Amino acid sequence: MTAETAVTDPAASELLDRAGLDRVRGRLLGIGYRITGTWADAEEAADEALARLVARETVNAGGGEALDNTEAWLTTVATRLCLDRLRRRQREAYTGAWLPEPVDTALLPEDSAEHRDDLRLGMLLAYEQLGPDERAAFVLREAYDLPYAQIAEILHATAPTVRQWVSRARHRLDTDLRPPERAPDQLIGQLVEAVMSGDLDATIAALTSDVRVVSDSDGKVNAARRDIVGPRKSAYFLVKAAELADGQVAPVEVNGDVGLAVRSRGVTRICVVGVEDGRVTRIWFHANPTKLRYLNLPEEFRAPTDPA
Repeated sequence: MTAETAVTDPAASELLDRAGLDRVRGRLLGIGYRITGTWADAEEAADEALARLVARETVNAGGGEALDNTEAWLTTVATRLCLDRLRRRQREAYTGAWLPEPVDTALLPEDSAEHRDDLRLGMLLAYEQLGPDERAAFVLREAYDLPYAQIAEILHATAPTVRQWVSRARHRLDTDLRPPERAPDQLIGQLVEAVMSGDLDATIAALTSDVRVVSDSDGKVNAARRDIVGPRKSAYFLVKAAELADGQVAPVEVNGDVGLAVRSRGVTRICVVGVEDGRVTRIWFHANPTKLRYLNLPEEFRAPTDPA
C-alpha cells in the first residue's frame, strides 16, 4: 500500500498528491528530527504516520468518519511515534558519548532560515538535556507555532502544563543549555591551517579555555571514550589526529554548517565545531559508521561498503 492510494477524505486526498505528500513529509521529518536527533527515526515515524493515514482512509472508504484536519492528525501520530523512539533510545546502552545523527544540509526540511538554525548539531545536542515531553512541546510551539491546546492534546497534557514546559525549555536554552554559535568559515580555515601545519600554539590560540572534544563511535571504531577537555589537550589531540589523517581532509555540508570529513586508517570521521566569543569551544567528532549514512561524502571518504 502506498501513500498515493485513493482516499475518501477530500483534505487527505489533496494532501496526498505528490506535491502535498512531499510538503507534509518534510514537515513530519522536521518535527521528528528535532524530537529524536536521529534522522532514521524521523523517517520511520513520518512514513509510518503516512501509512496509517492511508490504512485509515482505506478502511473508511465505505463511509467512515472523515478527519477534521488531516495534517494535525499526522502531526499527532508522528510526534507520539517519535517520543516512543526517543524514550526507547534513551534506555538503550551506548558506548561513549552520544551525538545527534548528522545529515547533509540538502536533506533538511525547507523551513525558514530562523527555524533551520535549530537543526544545527549544537541545538539538537542541547535538546538532549530536555525531558521528552518538554522537548516535544518546545519544538511544536517554537518551530511550528502550534496552539498550546493542540500540543496539550498531542502530549496528553493540559495547556497550562504545556506552557510551563515551553517556558522552562526556552529559559534553559537561553541560559545554561545555550548552544555554541555557528563557526564562521574564516575561523574554520584558521583552525584547519594551524592543525594541519602541526602548529600547537596556533591551535591552542583558536580554542576557548573550556574547549571540549567529544567523539561518538559507540565502540564500533577507535575513538576517545571520554571527552577531551582544555585547550592544550584538545590541540594536541587535533594535531595528532591530523598527522594520522595523512592529508585526507575535505569540507562537507552538515546540518547547515561547514564540517570536515577526515579519513585515517580506513575510518571516516566528521568534525563539526561550535564557537563562543570568536573561538572554538566545542569540537564534535562523528565516527559511528551507522550514523554517517545521510551525508554526501566525497568518494575517497566512503568505505568500500558505503552506498554510492
